[in-house]
Amino acid sequence: MNKYNKLLKLGVAVAFVASPLFATASPADQDDRAFSGTIACGGNHFDRRGGTEAQRTAYILRNYNESLPVSINRLAIYDATGAIIADFNGATLPVSFNNIIGGGDNTIEPFQTALYLSDNLIGAPLPSNLRPISVQIDWSADAKATIPEISSVRRARLNGVEQSRATSSCRSIVINKGKGKGKDKNNDNDD
Repeated sequence: MNKYNKLLKLGVAVAFVASPLFATASPADQDDRAFSGTIACGGNHFDRRGGTEAQRTAYILRNYNESLPVSINRLAIYDATGAIIADFNGATLPVSFNNIIGGGDNTIEPFQTALYLSDNLIGAPLPSNLRPISVQIDWSADAKATIPEISSVRRARLNGVEQSRATSSCRSIVINKGKGKGKDKNNDNDD
């Protein structure tokens, strides 16, 4: 029995010491760069408990580039059935909650953060058969840029008082690492 305990402890020690060799950086740590892409997020936008509880989502768009602005070219919202319920191009983006983009200005300058609330994007709460929602955001830059960080925060309020909040990362579903905006968006080659 003592022999097995020693082997078990040795195995755990080896796994612990070797684990950094197999670890990979998170997407934020990899400093991925591209000319353009599409980022997808989840979310919700509904009322329950007789309208006293509001479930909403905030979308946070961050540009971590030191000198490159990032343009938001499209923001499309899909209901649970896949139907588009809101679709904005760069010129028709609503003004963000913090007035960073929208109203004809689709550019997030270096180190700026834009905030959208689902209330400003969708309006009326969705019925149960049309939720949850998916959001796709197309972005671009004039040169190879750090991919924008986009996250969503789901919030629940009961009679106007916040009850809970949960943050989720969004994910890149299309990345153009090619030679500029004119190249095929699905090309992820660096040459």
